[in-house]
Amino acid sequence: MRLLDQLERWKLRGQINQPIIDIVLQLHDRLKNHWQADVNTALVNMLLFHIACSLGRIERGGCVSPLYQDIFEEIQRATILPQVLAIHEDLLSFIPFEIPHAEQTYFLANIYSLLLEQEQIYQTPTTTPTD
Repeated sequence: MRLLDQLERWKLRGQINQPIIDIVLQLHDRLKNHWQADVNTALVNMLLFHIACSLGRIERGGCVSPLYQDIFEEIQRATILPQVLAIHEDLLSFIPFEIPHAEQTYFLANIYSLLLEQEQIYQTPTTTPTD
């Protein structure tokens, strides 16, 4: 798995730790099994790697600037916003600490891109059963 190799390299550099890798692998499985995402795409790898980087940055006390406002507003106007938010909230439930709003704007942008690429996810139920 290319993603795992990337995560291991970042772990060796001290940018992330094993608990972050474990969270990212849980998110990978959740996207695949619950949301029916094709996780064998560059976009999913990028989404998960960005989440790992974000979690590492948060643990080191850092935070990014929020996503450009015009891009964030495009996401907020999108007809698929309910699905974006459902997946976002579901994935956040696997992260055992608070994620700053600025970091979450990038999570939302990545999920939005994923839904644009993989339309089959639109049909996935937006409830989050305990599976």
